[in-house]
Amino acid sequence: MSTDNDVDLKQWATDWQAAPYDVESAEQIRLYVKQRTGLFWSFAVADLLVAGIALPVLVYLGVSSPRQTEQMAMLSLASLTVATVMFGWWNRRGVLRSSATTIADYIAISAERLRRMRMALRIGWIVLAAELILFSIWIWDRVYSGARTVSPGEIRFAWSWLAGFTLLGAFGLIKFGRWLNRDAERFEALKRELERD
Repeated sequence: MSTDNDVDLKQWATDWQAAPYDVESAEQIRLYVKQRTGLFWSFAVADLLVAGIALPVLVYLGVSSPRQTEQMAMLSLASLTVATVMFGWWNRRGVLRSSATTIADYIAISAERLRRMRMALRIGWIVLAAELILFSIWIWDRVYSGARTVSPGEIRFAWSWLAGFTLLGAFGLIKFGRWLNRDAERFEALKRELERD
């Protein structure tokens, strides 16, 4: 959010707060913020679950593997997992809970949450690309550089798994992006409704 947008939002919130407002519209904003608080908590729990499951597995595979390329790929994925979880917590700092007391506060926290979810979406694409690169290196090493001969079926399965993983991740990010756009439109509609009152 740019400084001009911050100033505009603060000015709008101040002007709006000074005027009488529609109780029903205000309640819709409060409900909207409450729902998004639940969503932010579910993201936090998902981060912990992913880190709690993926991190031990990746570290174990990275430490126990006799192959250097596999060690590098697994430990890089473990590092990426840690960085992603840390980013998630950093990105949600200050907006995980709503301590709003006025409608202007509810509007400000909603705008900030939308901005941070957009940032998370952009980072999600970067993480997916990094995972694709690391898994490609790992699969290439396993199927083409190994001591044992790998059957054509195993090779197809490995690359199909990677393609499926990538398509599922991209599908999830696209769906989240579309939902985020619809949510932003809903928020803007609520703001416009309050401005009319």
